[in-house]
Amino acid sequence: MKEMTVKEMEKLHGRHSKPLHNISLKYKIAMMTALVALVPMITLACLMVFFYNRAIMERGNRQIQEGIKIMSDRISAVIDNGTVCSNNFTISLSSYYNDRTMKEVTRESRILAEMGQDLLIYRGISSIVFLDDEGLFIASDPKLVEVEDDIRNSEYVSLLQGTNGKTILMDAENNPMSREDKEVITLGKKVINTVTGASLGYVLINMDKENLIESAESEISYYFLFDNKGYCISKDEKRDVLESGELQGKIYNGAVLRYDNETYLIGKKEIETYHWTLVGITNINKFNVSGEELRFIMLITSGVAAALLLVSIFLSVTLITKPLIVLHDGAEKISEGDMSVRFHFKTRDEIGQLGRIFNYMTERNRELLIQVDEEAKKKREYELSLIQEQVKPHFLYNTLDIIIMLIEMSRSREAARVTQKLANYYKNSLSGSEEIISIEREVQITRDYLDLQVMRYGDKFKYSFDIDEEILGCDIPKMTLQPLVENAIYHGLKYKEDWGSIEISGKVGENKDAVIVVKDDGIGIDPARLISMQDILKRGEILEDDEKKHFGVYSVDHRIRLYFGDEYGINIESIHGEGTTITIRVPMEKK
Repeated sequence: MKEMTVKEMEKLHGRHSKPLHNISLKYKIAMMTALVALVPMITLACLMVFFYNRAIMERGNRQIQEGIKIMSDRISAVIDNGTVCSNNFTISLSSYYNDRTMKEVTRESRILAEMGQDLLIYRGISSIVFLDDEGLFIASDPKLVEVEDDIRNSEYVSLLQGTNGKTILMDAENNPMSREDKEVITLGKKVINTVTGASLGYVLINMDKENLIESAESEISYYFLFDNKGYCISKDEKRDVLESGELQGKIYNGAVLRYDNETYLIGKKEIETYHWTLVGITNINKFNVSGEELRFIMLITSGVAAALLLVSIFLSVTLITKPLIVLHDGAEKISEGDMSVRFHFKTRDEIGQLGRIFNYMTERNRELLIQVDEEAKKKREYELSLIQEQVKPHFLYNTLDIIIMLIEMSRSREAARVTQKLANYYKNSLSGSEEIISIEREVQITRDYLDLQVMRYGDKFKYSFDIDEEILGCDIPKMTLQPLVENAIYHGLKYKEDWGSIEISGKVGENKDAVIVVKDDGIGIDPARLISMQDILKRGEILEDDEKKHFGVYSVDHRIRLYFGDEYGINIESIHGEGTTITIRVPMEKK
């Protein structure tokens, strides 16, 4: 069998091993070093960022909750002022309407003066509107007179008609008294005469939307005020965060909002009295300015540490793996048969010692190879000589048996002819000392042998040769065809009742080898014996029990293998009762 080189073994092993095992030692050391160094560094950095961000979130959350509480108290105070204002205004109106001596013009001027006074007293109120049941309309803001009809026909008035004088916070959306330059929140109250209990009209207290939350806004925090229907009451320059309905849902339900590549911390508080919700938002990205600086410092530090680590890994790995690569390349050359390789390491460490051990092993292997080669050559010559010495007398014994039988049958003339043929046969087969002859000469030897056998079994078989001239000059071991022809006669044709034949043909095979076929139509080989013969040829050795049965077949196959290699030899095919075919393969080129 052909020996595998180091590269071939590596490739074969690589097909069945895990991918990690195929990585170079240099990269394994680098990965392990980087893993040991980088994991603690990354872990420390992650923990620092985690705890810092958590502290920032807690600080931001406290700030937004404190701001929401202050803001909600302020909004409640403004609305409470509006409620007190509406109650006091109702008392004043009752006194004006119960004074029968007061003229209507005077009453209107008194009411307007009362409105002006209340605007000064009650903080957060921007305007007051009064509508009496007899069609009187008075507003502290002259611009509201222009929308008198809208106010009278609004839902505000319809809603107040069914009340009993309680101050009500009106719906903030679609307020008829809001303008583009000034949006308001309205408290409404049905005015009841405190003496008679009769309805006098309706008072509307307007509060500026912007005034409700603007004082609490800062660069990083701002607030949104929602009514009980989810309508945003507040108005500021940063309302674009509410343009998406999805974002509004996150503001109502979540604690953290990510919008436009920034992170917002959300806090909210319900103003229970009026069922409003105040939402405070803090921009963590702007709040966490020191966190950005910390991350920058960590990034620079980590980058410098990683660069130094890579340099140290490269230097250390190179010092270790460079001599190993030299050992690897030298081992490959040794595996390919170059025993002149020697390693010259100046270091006295483990790798230097390994190199000196390699040198010793290489020298010992070179000496052993020379010794083994010489011993193998002697063994081969001895084995061939032994086999050939066994083949020659084997044929002689059989031929002498023929002569003896002819003499016993008083066929002396035929015995003399056989003796003469035997002499010619041995003159051809034994002339010269070479053991490798041409196929042409081997055919002639076999033809002489068959002539001898036809003299004995002239009524049993005939033979024919059909050999292409192209292979006649090819080499073949002497006495290759004769033992096979002898087996065909003694084990195939001899026991056949009728006439038999032996056909010997030769041609160039598919693999550009010389192929010779010995075919007979004898009784064939029974399956059990055929398996035994094929097993002998397969294992390449004959056992003591098989020596007498299959010596001729084995000797032919073994000599061909010894001379030309294991890829050559013979193959047997047989059908019991029909015949046997033996195929011989030898190289076309001389070896």
